Amino acid sequence: MSRLHIALITLIALPTVADIYKWVDENGKVQYSDKPPQTQQAKKGVTELDKQGMTVKQIEGALTPEQRAAKEAEAAKAREAQNKAQDQRRRDQALLNSYSNTAEIDEVRDRNVEALQATVASDQSRREAMQKRLDEYNKQASQYATAKKPVPADLTSSIASRQAELAKINERIAAKQQEIEQTKQHAEEDKKRLIELRGPGAKR
Repeated sequence: MSRLHIALITLIALPTVADIYKWVDENGKVQYSDKPPQTQQAKKGVTELDKQGMTVKQIEGALTPEQRAAKEAEAAKAREAQNKAQDQRRRDQALLNSYSNTAEIDEVRDRNVEALQATVASDQSRREAMQKRLDEYNKQASQYATAKKPVPADLTSSIASRQAELAKINERIAAKQQEIEQTKQHAEEDKKRLIELRGPGAKR
């Protein structure tokens, strides 16, 4: 008698008032019962069948640490992909709501770049003035050194203060210049995406 025949006979013999549980025991044999097995008896999972022998629910068995880690990683990857897709939809909608053609993106880009360049120019003027004062302080300190006299504490403090301010100005200028490049790059990306969304007619 085949295993299928045995399984069918078993299903018929079981009470018809309750659902049927099917699992593989620790010896690799298929078992049927009207009561769910104990956890240690169904490490590979349990299938819940209805009275006609159709699968109602599949209950996973105990996972190894490696399997659990792999499953969690897969779920995290799926969530990340879903979040990226949602973010893309929001960006696309914002793009469509804000612009009808690429020329409008260019106008906004130019205004933003102009404002950033004005900030850079202002910082560069401040840097030039700051550098002149620092050069004067360094010249005075050099004169003290030539005369083999100690440099006054207030002059040393002024030099250090101007050097620190210059470093901050240089960092701010570098950050604004980087922001200018990013603004231009984002505008190009937005124009490309707008054409994809609206079609070739959006290119102006």
